Amino acid sequence: MQDVAGELMARGRQVAVARVSGVDDNMVRPHRHDHLEVYLLEQGQRDHLSGGVVHRMRAPEVITFPPGDEHYSWSSPALPFRRVVVYARPEAVLYPHALEQVSRAARVVRPTEAGLAAVRALVDQLMYTQEELGERSQDEMRLQLTQLLLLLQRQEDVDAATAARDTRIVRVVRHLHDHYREHVDLGELAALFFVSRHHLAREFRRHTGTSVISYVNDLRIDQAQRMLVETEQPIGQIAEQVGFGTITHFNRVFRDRTGRTPRAVRAERPVAPGRVVGL
Repeated sequence: MQDVAGELMARGRQVAVARVSGVDDNMVRPHRHDHLEVYLLEQGQRDHLSGGVVHRMRAPEVITFPPGDEHYSWSSPALPFRRVVVYARPEAVLYPHALEQVSRAARVVRPTEAGLAAVRALVDQLMYTQEELGERSQDEMRLQLTQLLLLLQRQEDVDAATAARDTRIVRVVRHLHDHYREHVDLGELAALFFVSRHHLAREFRRHTGTSVISYVNDLRIDQAQRMLVETEQPIGQIAEQVGFGTITHFNRVFRDRTGRTPRAVRAERPVAPGRVVGL
């Protein structure tokens, strides 16, 4: 599914919004971004993994993700849903106290009847302003975004413990996020969760849209990309730390997933004067 709001942010917007309807739109891999996210589920239900907690959302609920939060979402097969996402860079929020709460951790709220009407009105204002003003929309959208965050602060939290759906696949996903740097064997993983190898493989693909090994490799490559940009560790050391047995396997999987080589990603980052970058 096309991430229209994400594309607008990539073009330099401070605030962007998009409404999407879908069925079986399970994310291929966990992701993170440097902007905050407000996710309004208008129809259906959706599971979100963030910070080791699975939040099961049922419309109409809102979840907010802080900048840099790694999250992943999915829903049951053939279940339609409709959602609105609002992306915003932290500096777009006009008041520090409006930014403070959304910057801590993922938070799920179920608005009151009056609160939901106000949330929907602000979301519609954001979409109208973006469509009508285009590049000139940002000042007005910053105000509307700040109003939205202040409104959400006053809504009732949904307890993550009661919102979480602790199914076997949820536990498997949590385990993989905690142990992707280690050797992952499908048979051993299946035994750990008291199910056959074949059943786990089929169930995992049905819920996530991908295989266990592909999911693990996505986790490893995402972490490797961050390390290539944020650290000076040699590429071979990064490959080992994220769970690849050989640099050859790492290079092949990295290129398959990103379309670039690790060296190219390392070479593209800004280099501070006097700093030596490990290749």
